[in-house]
Amino acid sequence: MNTEAIFWLVAMIIFLVLEMATISLVSIWFVGGSLAAFLVSFVVKKPWIEVLVFLGVSLVLLFLIRPLTRKFSVKQKDQIRSGAQALVGKRAIVTERIDNLHATGAIQVNGQFWSAKCMDDEETIEKDSVVVIREVDGVRLAVEKLEKAKKK
Repeated sequence: MNTEAIFWLVAMIIFLVLEMATISLVSIWFVGGSLAAFLVSFVVKKPWIEVLVFLGVSLVLLFLIRPLTRKFSVKQKDQIRSGAQALVGKRAIVTERIDNLHATGAIQVNGQFWSAKCMDDEETIEKDSVVVIREVDGVRLAVEKLEKAKKK
């Protein structure tokens, strides 16, 4: 085995180990490029051609396969929400008047009490109103009145 072939074999192993160490297809394209350059090194004895093959195959794999991997990977909306994020979309009862101007407000959802704020800074929501949780903002839940949420 010639020196160039050994170089490409070592490069391929390094890229494989790097890929196994990460969980998100970072260097798999270079594994393919290294394999192609490794095979070419037996036929062509010019290192610059091997480098061009490595770059060419790596780029082709990157631009052709990466969009497919993104299409089939788990999308953000398909991921399981946990913690406070799991509360988004749920209904809650206002236990303390929500007023962003005075930085007051609390709700109860699933037996837990949370600080709350209105989605609309100009709005206030009275105690015992039913609200829908729209987003998590730090340790507070942003909510809007149920009637308003139904209109959307």
